[in-house]
Amino acid sequence: MSIQALKRSAAVLEQLPIRQFVINSEWVQPNDVFICREGASHDSHSYVDQAIKNGAIAVIANRTLHLDIPVIVTESHYQSLAVVKAVYDHPHQKMNHIGVTGTNGKTTVAHCLNQMLNQSSTSAYIGTLGVQYADVIMALSNTTPDGVTLLNIFRDMVECGVKHNVMELSSHALAQDRAGFLDLEVGIITNIGRDHLDYHRTKDAYVQAKLQIIDRIKPGGYAVINMDDPHAPAMFARCHGRVKTVSFSIHYKDTHNQDADFVAKEIVSNQFGCSFSLCYRGKQRLVCSQMPFLFNVENMLAMACALHAQGWTLDQIASGLTTIIPPDGRAQFQTLNNGATGLVDYAHNLDGLARLFSDIPNQTFRHTLTVVGVTGDRIQDAAAIGELCARYSDLVVFTMDNPLGIDQADIFRALTSRIESVSTPVFTIADRSEAISLAKQMSQKGDLIVVCGKGSETSQLISVNKQGLQDYIGDMPVLMQSMEIQE
Repeated sequence: MSIQALKRSAAVLEQLPIRQFVINSEWVQPNDVFICREGASHDSHSYVDQAIKNGAIAVIANRTLHLDIPVIVTESHYQSLAVVKAVYDHPHQKMNHIGVTGTNGKTTVAHCLNQMLNQSSTSAYIGTLGVQYADVIMALSNTTPDGVTLLNIFRDMVECGVKHNVMELSSHALAQDRAGFLDLEVGIITNIGRDHLDYHRTKDAYVQAKLQIIDRIKPGGYAVINMDDPHAPAMFARCHGRVKTVSFSIHYKDTHNQDADFVAKEIVSNQFGCSFSLCYRGKQRLVCSQMPFLFNVENMLAMACALHAQGWTLDQIASGLTTIIPPDGRAQFQTLNNGATGLVDYAHNLDGLARLFSDIPNQTFRHTLTVVGVTGDRIQDAAAIGELCARYSDLVVFTMDNPLGIDQADIFRALTSRIESVSTPVFTIADRSEAISLAKQMSQKGDLIVVCGKGSETSQLISVNKQGLQDYIGDMPVLMQSMEIQE
């Protein structure tokens, strides 16, 4: 499609009372424009009639269609995106974008950065918790939406006066180039561990997907790099000569990681939060935060780097970190009326669970009772996850966590396959509410009940492709059922 053809196509659509552009015929509402795409497994051109029945007033297709409504023909989905951008007048170029990727910590970093940026400007969040800006709160089916959905969101953000967009970029989204049209001011890599090998197949492919965020940063922009991550040298090499870097380290020593820009010293952490000295080039400020655990100190260092890249002073950064409120379901403690303590956390992969359990011994609890499952797409890590939880716990209840089409009995077999050498009592209960209730019944004063995997989620994904949605009350509500909060 030539530039002239693009302008003509946009002019045709601009004459229509368009509500938004849609890529799924089932989502189409009156005054929507349906965008067809020929994918690897199915061709949405076949669903044009359904889209028109639902109210589509125009179609963008990749081949000629004879319809009674306007049809714009492009040669590829990328050209279709170009048409949408032209109609919306390129809304993504009218705000500052910060992208966050990593095996763990994406949601906390992005969500809390959004909070701090809103203190002095107007900011938005896109990620696992949905979309949040102005008075808008909207759920998403993926951590990082497709390009068309993003453009719809950006159009509305611009109309609401949003200046900053902080968004999570999953490894799937980076590999699939969902947000490839964005030029990031700042790209953050919290860490790179092991995850999603059902999709990426190899650890190297997963690492390369994460590193692609650096390629999305505009020349002269900033990459935030975790100096404690073994892949840090590869991150610096990817940035060389094109992207600036700002780095952080949590494991401070006089002769180790001395080149990190931001360092945390004198860290104190308990279930009520943490405190540490935020150090930057010989200067330091005290930070007291509501967020517990060492991994959250690491998350806050990543935030500090991003804010520094945006021109914030050390005083402003330290003050902002002190005020942030962690998202629900992330390192969330709750005292129960039997004297036990509940901890709900989103940790759901091997790396995240290892980080969580390595910090729990620093807390003062009598026994640790763990309720955990594994998602169907992570079943190859289930044996290691089961062994890890059994070694760090005094009792484990394995349960359901988004089986995604895998038989729950097979997931249980994988979770328990390597725990013979561990003496920890183990139960398998598919019903998540019953599993949490059992742990609660077996807990006593001074115990810790760790409920991992779902965080604040209130559904179970039973079948493949995130279908078969089953309502679920949520981990914290189950913990609190029939219990009064101890004052």
